[in-house]
Amino acid sequence: MITRLARLLSNHLLLAATFSLAMGIFGALACQPLGCTPGPFLLLSLLFATSALYAHRRRHAQAAILLLLSFLFSTGLAHGLLAMRAPTDSSHVFHLIREEQEAVLICTLEQLPGYNGKYSTLLVDVHSLRMKEDAGFIAARGLVQLKLKDPWPRYLMPGDQLAVRARLSPPSTFQNPGGFDYPTYLARQDIWITGWIGSPLFIQQIENEPTLLHRLRFLPEGLRTRISTFIDQKVDPEIASVYKALLIGEASGISEEILEAFKGSGTMHILSISGAHLSILAAFLFFCLYWLLRRSEKMILRYPVKKIAAALCLPPLAIYSLLAGAGTPVIRSLIMIFVFMIALCADKQKSLFIPLALAALLILVWEPASLFTASFQLSFMAVASMAMAAPLLAAITGAETTTEGRTARIGRLLFRYLLAGFTVSMAVTVGTAPLLLFYFNRLSLIGPAANLLIEGLICFWSLPLGFLACPLIFIAPPAADLLLQLGGYGLTLSLRLAAFFNGLPFSTLWLPTPPPVLMVLYYAAILLFLWSLSALRGADARPLIAKTAMAGGGGLWLLSLFFIFMPPAELFKDSIPASEITFLDVGQGSSTFLQLPTGKRLLIDGGGSESPRFNVGEDIIARFLWQRGIKRLDMIMVTHSDADHYNGIPFLLHRFRPQTLWVNDFSGHDPNWDAMLQLAHRLHISVRIPQSGETLIRAGNAGIVSLGNPSEPYGNAINDSSLILRFGEDGGHDFSCLFAGDISHKAEAQLVNEKIPLPSTFLLSPHHGSSTSNSEAFLQAVNPRAMIVSAGRHRSDKFPTPEVRQRCAALGITMLITAEHGAITITDKEITWQDRDRDW
Repeated sequence: MITRLARLLSNHLLLAATFSLAMGIFGALACQPLGCTPGPFLLLSLLFATSALYAHRRRHAQAAILLLLSFLFSTGLAHGLLAMRAPTDSSHVFHLIREEQEAVLICTLEQLPGYNGKYSTLLVDVHSLRMKEDAGFIAARGLVQLKLKDPWPRYLMPGDQLAVRARLSPPSTFQNPGGFDYPTYLARQDIWITGWIGSPLFIQQIENEPTLLHRLRFLPEGLRTRISTFIDQKVDPEIASVYKALLIGEASGISEEILEAFKGSGTMHILSISGAHLSILAAFLFFCLYWLLRRSEKMILRYPVKKIAAALCLPPLAIYSLLAGAGTPVIRSLIMIFVFMIALCADKQKSLFIPLALAALLILVWEPASLFTASFQLSFMAVASMAMAAPLLAAITGAETTTEGRTARIGRLLFRYLLAGFTVSMAVTVGTAPLLLFYFNRLSLIGPAANLLIEGLICFWSLPLGFLACPLIFIAPPAADLLLQLGGYGLTLSLRLAAFFNGLPFSTLWLPTPPPVLMVLYYAAILLFLWSLSALRGADARPLIAKTAMAGGGGLWLLSLFFIFMPPAELFKDSIPASEITFLDVGQGSSTFLQLPTGKRLLIDGGGSESPRFNVGEDIIARFLWQRGIKRLDMIMVTHSDADHYNGIPFLLHRFRPQTLWVNDFSGHDPNWDAMLQLAHRLHISVRIPQSGETLIRAGNAGIVSLGNPSEPYGNAINDSSLILRFGEDGGHDFSCLFAGDISHKAEAQLVNEKIPLPSTFLLSPHHGSSTSNSEAFLQAVNPRAMIVSAGRHRSDKFPTPEVRQRCAALGITMLITAEHGAITITDKEITWQDRDRDW
């Protein structure tokens, strides 16, 4: 058994080595919370390396291979732990900026700033800084990501030294299960501090004479900036934003409508510079150089022209990769093309898996944290899927018959290549589906068909013309302008096709996040199935074993597919015995998820922080629900028409289709409220206003009752017409919670005076802990064990106010704040929260 394993590993040594290193880095993720340090694993690596060398010298090939892979695994552990550590240098900005404060930075602009129509995002390398209270500058180092609520001044170029006044802080995130970990995302790029520049007036260029090395270092970014400026000046803004994404990797200016069209049509990957872009450029360069070299009879007779052309392609490809931003997909593609070209020159062309594995190995050695990024996983899985489909593609594009006429032969050839393109797209869709659902919870059903048209238009029309235009920008601007305009027609048609495909009914599936175990089962089933196909074609085939493996692999794949579409949380929700309440961390807003016995699920409010490319409904609430395997809500209740209580609801109505939407009033104070109600009617969702004392839902021993009637408001303010809702359990359980929206002292006093049954074990603080609410009489009437405050991080002095904090402390009420504790989950037995570092 060990001999066969060693032989298998020896035949696929590069793949095995890459897999071992990757598993070691992945293991570091599990070791880090345990407090493991890299030292012991480095010693273990040294031991394995020495043992492997000894076994190799003693000609114990099997032992040498196993020890080599063990060395790579332990090296991956040590390398991963080193990469995950926070900076240790005391002068790093990570140690100097521990809380939000104002500072002046002396720094260098590292790359082309992006602008999304609302604010600019830039990256600077800090050399020194001065705090607001300090008298002088202190030495500092490290990258800082800054934002400016204006377009970036065009005269400031990458490589320029700047003095910048900004408010700096460690990056923060919304702490919810299933949420995006923004600080970790930045840390993997070695960015530990972020900041905000209040005005372009707070940016000053420092005049200095750069060294030759400095100029060479920032030359690619300077050229990238000039290309970006030229495209902005000559091309329609909508087309320019797409062209910049395709040519130089600058996608920040693409509008939400265009992004949604590409996402929904399954063609979003086209906007990221990757293998297709570099392959087209490589093919274009190769054929141009090959044609030029063949003009010389002497070159043809004396030298291998094809190999020389392949070798000459490599420097321009490397330069373009720098212009494109040198992201993971770009570097992966560049390495693969380099390996392929070198193999072509050495007459060693082999499987596509070899350059793929080598690219992954080099990237992981250079940047181990890239293993955990969606870009790395999706790009490599896509290429691996194409490699697995290679035998089928070879059969489709095989030799054609020569007895047919020319027209029939052209038609058959066209059909074969269209079928091959569709097969590649299907293979990539099947291979990347679990990862797409894990990271984005959406899967385009129309993608394989849309890619044939949109990718063909862009890759064979707009992109080649754009590549030709880039060098002409510096030597013949009118010609570059003409080429970009011609290419723009292809992009315009592509955008219309993307919008068309995105608009088709059921073009996109939105599904819950598949658990990692299910993803492993999915890919294991595919590998088992493919192995069985290979075994059937082998010389020493065992048909019974191979067919059994094929049936097992196919069955496991179908089973995993079934649980992806129908998660266990949906299948077995009727067996849920107890209630659970989760107060989500949505910033300055409110959203509470309740799960009742027998699997009834509902949401009270769904609003919070928002920005141009951030929607609280999609990016926080839906992610939380999908992470729990939830596809549908039974109802949504909106206490009142303030945006911070409902601005995420429209997305949730689309994706979770509740039966009922409870509101306090049919007429809000802004158009978005009316648009939400109209959307509910279009989706055939019942919109209702509850009566005072009406039970809105009942499940098992738990239910929710409306205590306040919006038709009898307690004041003239919109806040005072909030729904007053009370969750409670029967049967002796001391588990209840009061939700009072944003009511003020006046409405609180009215509730207390009318002897409405307010006592509850938990209270969601009215108006986010404001001093205009949470009166002493109201808190005494409710008498909660704990009060939850749903508030943001940037106004902690007002939500909650010190006065309310002191009042709760005097009354013996525990205060839990989402800005500090993250998402807070309550059952009849315990209270837990997302930020595990905070004590009760």
